[in-house]
Amino acid sequence: MTATTAPWKTVFALLLFSFWLICPRWAAACDQVPAGQTFRIRLLQPIASYSAKKYNRVVGILTESPQCDGQPIFPIGTGIEGQIKEVHKVGFGFHHETAELKIEFERITPNGAPPVDISARVVEVDNARERVGDDGTIHGIRSTDTFQDHVSLRLLQIPAWDPDTFWILSARKAAFPVSPEPEIFFPRGTDMSLELAASFQLADEIEPAPANREFEDWEQDVLNDKVLSLPERATTQKGRSGDIVNLAFIGSSQQLQTAFHAAGWVGSDVVSTKSVFRSLRAVFSLNSYSRLPISKELLDGKTSDASWQKSLDSFSKRDHLRIWSRTETWAGQPIWLSGSIHERGAGLSPRKRRFVHYLDSNLDEEREKVLRDLTVAGCVDAVHIAPRPTAPHYLRSPTGDNLRTDGAIAVIRLKDCNGPVFAKSSAGDSGVVYRPTTKFKRYLRTQVLTFRSDLWRSNAPYTAFELVHGAVGVIHRRHARELALKQQLPPQPENPKPIVQSTLLPSR
Repeated sequence: MTATTAPWKTVFALLLFSFWLICPRWAAACDQVPAGQTFRIRLLQPIASYSAKKYNRVVGILTESPQCDGQPIFPIGTGIEGQIKEVHKVGFGFHHETAELKIEFERITPNGAPPVDISARVVEVDNARERVGDDGTIHGIRSTDTFQDHVSLRLLQIPAWDPDTFWILSARKAAFPVSPEPEIFFPRGTDMSLELAASFQLADEIEPAPANREFEDWEQDVLNDKVLSLPERATTQKGRSGDIVNLAFIGSSQQLQTAFHAAGWVGSDVVSTKSVFRSLRAVFSLNSYSRLPISKELLDGKTSDASWQKSLDSFSKRDHLRIWSRTETWAGQPIWLSGSIHERGAGLSPRKRRFVHYLDSNLDEEREKVLRDLTVAGCVDAVHIAPRPTAPHYLRSPTGDNLRTDGAIAVIRLKDCNGPVFAKSSAGDSGVVYRPTTKFKRYLRTQVLTFRSDLWRSNAPYTAFELVHGAVGVIHRRHARELALKQQLPPQPENPKPIVQSTLLPSR
């Protein structure tokens, strides 16, 4: 009996092993999502530290899903819920000088499926002036941490040596009446990055979330050849290398305009006296200028046909891109080229002798961000990440920032949008009280905060501490930049091959 059944057992074992090789995902189903990974969401409601209460519910949608075995779990647009764990408003400034807000997300709610319990904290708010602590607490700005207040703190020490100079303080307050809003306010459509604080279990095997549709195989081959003839980089008006071309859109001018509007992007103003004063006001008030002018660049000697940008409440941080039309077409549809940029900071450059924005080095992440935004808005018909093997992987921006990229172009075929419009002036924000309601209350708060700051900081010991702290900070940031540069820019091989990957497309 044993001799007759042994061969059948062997055959059965071989069949199981063969099936395991053919269907590895079935054999090793992912049932637990590990802690520590990050993903992205978009708020569906406004949040304000001035009016929010502890345990208030917060809702949003996924713009990037957590992954399991390298595959996204939930589709873009899946709901996510959380609640406010801690909130401190500035109020009149007697108790708190800065606002604080802590949000924890606890549940993902897929359509047609049971909710999935999670534990996730905020690690970043896109283009925000606020900073996020290690525990997920969002810290608001200090309204007296401005250029004009730093100047006044130095002036406050003059009367100690010459009492006749007290008039200077009054002149300072009359010359710089702008006081930044210290309360935290995130309108509907604000993007956040979350980190899983704990792993969570998946009840059943999860199929990969549906991704943007790819072009047909023959179309991909044609596109791969076509992108090789496209220009790799724009130039500034002075002839220096500018934006890296990493996006191509296929669609009408109206589809392009509607897509970015639906994704919450806005255009830019032309440089004028009015725009200069608006820029200065944004700098002094620690706020954003949503239509901040974008400098001109040329592609094949041609200026851009349009420019789009996205900011929140920070003048120094924004996403922006320029778009150039092309004479080529695809299936009768116009082709547009673009280069996406994320500005991570701004400051006065002694070398350039002017105010400059500093760029984020990861160009591929910004390319993915544009693709995510248009996907959430329901404006993407098909996507193909076309490689350019000869494109450089490591470059330098006109302002001296080091940049890195895989060299590929995301070719996006547009369609009529079917998603939501996330605009800062959305009607969903109109009922939220985000600051004191009358000018007198805001004036009183400004005087209280100014008095607190002057009392605590307008003395020689604090000035010495501030100078030492600033010097240490400069040294630390320079060391961090040098270390990051060593990690990000390894020796480049003679014939580098681009790593072509998109989190919105299925891996191959």
